[in-house]
Amino acid sequence: MFYANDKDGQKIRPIFSGQMAFCGCCGESVIGKYGEIVPRYWSHLSGTDCDTWAEPITEWHVNWQDILECEESADIEVPIKRNGYVHRADAVLKNKTIIELQHSAISPAEIREREYYYGMQLIWVFDIQEAYNKEGFELRKELSATKRTFRWKHPKKSIAFAKRKVYLDLGNDCLLYLIKIYPDTPCGGIGELISRHDLFFNL
Repeated sequence: MFYANDKDGQKIRPIFSGQMAFCGCCGESVIGKYGEIVPRYWSHLSGTDCDTWAEPITEWHVNWQDILECEESADIEVPIKRNGYVHRADAVLKNKTIIELQHSAISPAEIREREYYYGMQLIWVFDIQEAYNKEGFELRKELSATKRTFRWKHPKKSIAFAKRKVYLDLGNDCLLYLIKIYPDTPCGGIGELISRHDLFFNL
């Protein structure tokens, strides 16, 4: 995780390896990790993250959270407590929109679980840059100035189970707002191209 709490309860990022702080979810001690290659982060002393939804930190996550924090003044890694559970939302905007940044594979059951937990305020941003760059994801027919059909060679089919808004990150500040997806082979659908900046105006 990127943030922990200092002894005064203030959110901080590690500034050196071995720095000690406290997890904002469980209150247990965490230790700072700071390398030249791996992004700086906090790790539980037990070696196991208390949030069962936690995922390995990727450069994609780092870039998104830096942008959200700097440009949108979003609150990053917000502990949300409901029904006796605590999970860290990737980001919460000023208008209470919760953004889940999803790089790795996720099952339909996990999608349903998170949507139920976070409620209607949730939106998804899925990283599909690799598929788009390797031409596994292809934009096709122009339906309007911004709407396109698409074909996806090896799709993340679980995305079709999302009931909240879904944005596909194509890279280079370009997102595709998912209007419709047909998960059966050959997978395709309809989306609307927007910039990352436009995303925040649409929420």
